[in-house]
Amino acid sequence: MGRRLLLAVLLAWLFLPFSGALAAQGTNRALLVGCDHFVTQEDTSPSSENNVIRMAEALSGGAMNLERLVTRSTGLSSPEELAELISDAFEGATEDDVSYFYISTHGLWRQGTPNSEMTLLLSDGRNESGVTAQQLRTLFDQVPGTKVLMLDACHAGAVIGKGVHAPFDNVFEGPDYKVICSSGGAEESWFWSGTIGDAQLTGAGYFSGALVNGLSVAGGYGADDNNDGVITLTELKRYLLDHHGASTVRVYPEEDDFAVMSYDAASFTGRRRDASVTSVDFGADVLSAESPTVNFIFNVVRATQVAYQFVYHRSGRWDFDRSRLLYDDAERFGTFGDARGFLSPGMKERAITLDRADTGSYGYVLLQLIAIDSGVPSLTTSRVLCVPPEQGDPALDILTEDCFAPESWDELCFVVHHRFPCELTVTVEDMEGRTVRRLASREPTRPEQLQPEGSAYCWNGRANDSSLAPAGQYRIRVKAYVGSEHYEAVSEPFELLGAN
Repeated sequence: MGRRLLLAVLLAWLFLPFSGALAAQGTNRALLVGCDHFVTQEDTSPSSENNVIRMAEALSGGAMNLERLVTRSTGLSSPEELAELISDAFEGATEDDVSYFYISTHGLWRQGTPNSEMTLLLSDGRNESGVTAQQLRTLFDQVPGTKVLMLDACHAGAVIGKGVHAPFDNVFEGPDYKVICSSGGAEESWFWSGTIGDAQLTGAGYFSGALVNGLSVAGGYGADDNNDGVITLTELKRYLLDHHGASTVRVYPEEDDFAVMSYDAASFTGRRRDASVTSVDFGADVLSAESPTVNFIFNVVRATQVAYQFVYHRSGRWDFDRSRLLYDDAERFGTFGDARGFLSPGMKERAITLDRADTGSYGYVLLQLIAIDSGVPSLTTSRVLCVPPEQGDPALDILTEDCFAPESWDELCFVVHHRFPCELTVTVEDMEGRTVRRLASREPTRPEQLQPEGSAYCWNGRANDSSLAPAGQYRIRVKAYVGSEHYEAVSEPFELLGAN
């Protein structure tokens, strides 16, 4: 977990009922673990506990073939205790079964150290130890079938070699693992907390909130992009990147059609249950440095208060301590008198210009849209806004591996270094300059806490038509767009290895 965020307007977390169905592939079992009380790190209570509660509700309803759900929200203090929980939760698993594991805790890792040493802290507040990525792999290698790991912790992406400057080693490489990480290897993973009255605490993780909304009826199965009743790993990643801005979600494998969740689409109404604000649509994620105005629309289902929190990226990290809260007062002194932020039902169009004193000449801004319904706030969505400079050379540089073997479930991870926010087009080409795969098309960068600054990408070896590219040499070509100019860089050749 990341550092504590005291969100000024959030005094309580909205607990919603959940139901849904995970794709039936044999028998499903789940183990959910949360640690809040630590000896050496900041207390996160009750964020991890609430994360486990929400995940349990999301995974335990509907037609899911769930044989067993085990939760431990009060922490645990040793790898041996975790091993016992894993053994109990997934006892009887076969090669046809799917085992789901979620953990919310502090994560420890430093750039340049082995990815296998990324550590998830295990603590009950009195005793504390940790389980490394390699130890976790060893524990789950003993569980037959497919393992879906959802890691909600700082630096989680290091375990799959993503969101890191180097090394790019993936501890969970192989056909039996599907991994969803709340953050890249270099990033923090944020949570919030507040108070009810003068004593009771409430809180949760930003990642877990977006994950639950994407997978549950309460969130309108938001991650089901084509509304076919199946949420694939690829759809889930896309949804989380669009709705979770505080860190960069990473998954393995890339572009995988594994069904993380399924539900009866024919009987679903298509609306997020009990949501007061829906259908948020941002016109663009890239703002002008000269006039940084964000345009967006949303639908108010029933009268509610709406506020926006702007969090600025300063000194390489999100500066939540100096975030700016803005109530939507467009309808103030109307139907609801002088009450701040109250909006009547209907579609709303908004244009907000950021203060240049906050953004500087360029940078990143996290926009969080908050709905406060009957005094209970919820985070509707969050979006990273990119504000490039008007001009300047981004000094592009590409760091990549020498070779990879996609037929062995390997992926090519690489980093594009750039000195400031910009838009990037990233393509894989053969040695004759022919485009094999386009990975990004004028896509705005987002902060990933990499040193030096940059954006991490991954290629699974597939061409634009989804076929596996032939063995041979390839290279990465990157174009950066800054104002009216564009800049270009090409990587050193690397080798796509064929089957042994």
